[in-house]
Amino acid sequence: MAFFVTMGWAESGDQEMNVHEADHAQARSRRPWRPLRVFLRALKLWFRHDCVDLSAAFAYHAMQSVFPIVLIALSLAARVLGQDEGLLDRVLSGARQVLPGSAMPAVTTGLNAFLRQGVGAGLLGVLVLVLTASNAYLTLQRGADRLWWNRPFGLDGLPWHQVVLRYCRLRLKALALMALMALVIVLDRLATSWRLPGAPTVGEVLPRIFPRVVDLGRPFNSGLDLLTTLGFSLLAALLLLWMLPSRRVSLRHLLPGAAFLAGAFTLLNLLLGRVLVLLGVRFQAYGLVGGVLVFGLWVWMIGVLIYYSQCLSVVLSRPPRSHADPTP
Repeated sequence: MAFFVTMGWAESGDQEMNVHEADHAQARSRRPWRPLRVFLRALKLWFRHDCVDLSAAFAYHAMQSVFPIVLIALSLAARVLGQDEGLLDRVLSGARQVLPGSAMPAVTTGLNAFLRQGVGAGLLGVLVLVLTASNAYLTLQRGADRLWWNRPFGLDGLPWHQVVLRYCRLRLKALALMALMALVIVLDRLATSWRLPGAPTVGEVLPRIFPRVVDLGRPFNSGLDLLTTLGFSLLAALLLLWMLPSRRVSLRHLLPGAAFLAGAFTLLNLLLGRVLVLLGVRFQAYGLVGGVLVFGLWVWMIGVLIYYSQCLSVVLSRPPRSHADPTP
């Protein structure tokens, strides 16, 4: 009798071991597909909250605000740097690295028309900025609140005077972002005009002494430029995703989405640059309207990436099998 009991225990132990081994084997088989599941869950959340429409709203408000924003940035930078004739050229050269080439005639024409009007254009830009510049930010903020908490946060039960204060605070935040952009322009201008003593001499003498070093250093310089671009893009994306929600979200949860946004935006510039140029040539017959159409398409794609990166952060911050939206 004891023999049969012992045999039963042994068989049950073997069955438990087989079950555990099967579970481990199934878990190991699922590991390669886990990143794909995360991206699919983020895509499902992206479709559930109609992020295509939110991206279109962001593109509309961004195009409505771009000229007042750049105008105030140039005005503030000109206060510090003086009337620099090359300041507009520097801003436009930086914009060519971000915007599609077919959109540049529209941007250049609008900025030149604004700047020719002088102070009147500046005052008009301030008034338009107060009303429109924060609309793009508000669109992104409402979308972020819907993704994180499934509803706008912070407006329930507020008295009217707090609603007015919140409205003014958001407009002041837009002006603060504008001052930050002007500071970046000033720092970029000062950094490009400042040189170390003897730097041009070293740059001219070194290739003559070591001609092969220049050829060997070109791939290194290209890789360093790419890493620098990715680093600044990651920092900017992390700051943007941190500022958008009404409540503070941990940077640990935002880091995966920021990394995706930085990499996707850099890859988008590399892959779609020529495509947008060809598309701009097709719309060239429409003149300024064609440039606006291509520019709107470019901003819409940026909005799509911003919302999908937020969906990725939301999915990774939740338990894998939790389908309920967290409540604040």
